[in-house]
Amino acid sequence: MRSRRFSFLAGWTAVLLLALAGFAAFGTPEGTNNDISFEAATASMGHATGAYAGLTFALFAATPEELAASTANTAEATDTGADETAEPEPASGTVATNATGWLSEVQVRALVSEYFKAADVNTAVRIAWCESRFDPKSVNLRTGAIGLFQHLPRYWEDRASNAGFPGADPTDPEASTAAAAWAVYNEGGWDIFTCEG
Repeated sequence: MRSRRFSFLAGWTAVLLLALAGFAAFGTPEGTNNDISFEAATASMGHATGAYAGLTFALFAATPEELAASTANTAEATDTGADETAEPEPASGTVATNATGWLSEVQVRALVSEYFKAADVNTAVRIAWCESRFDPKSVNLRTGAIGLFQHLPRYWEDRASNAGFPGADPTDPEASTAAAAWAVYNEGGWDIFTCEG
């Protein structure tokens, strides 16, 4: 219990020090004129700091045993001896989550890179973070939206089918990502999400 409290305190101290270092390194010297407003720069820096803090605390939440099991599962999955020339088939639920159920930014970026255009990858990753905090099982109790990209139930079946995942569960991160890409490119762009890219 004491080590968790220390880890928690150490994590927040690190976030505070990083934020202070960022303000010091990227602060605008007095008398200079920049095109970016102070409010926009502060909001962007705050968003990034919050994102990194959230990812850091997700790692702290996992016990050493859970992290070791996750690493063992990853190593086991890569050492299956599967035929590398075989054509991959889209499978539902193939993305492994960490002990808390969340995906890492690396996992989300890999999924997004498969289904979104290269120029849209960063925007899609930011939207996934904003919509679900990379939790594929996230549910918005107010709207009923579900999954990594928070699809509303009334749109899910059509989007999933059109994206090549008929009958997929909205908590499947790959299906959610594919459906989000299909919706962005066929249903009106980024405006379908409540979060801004």
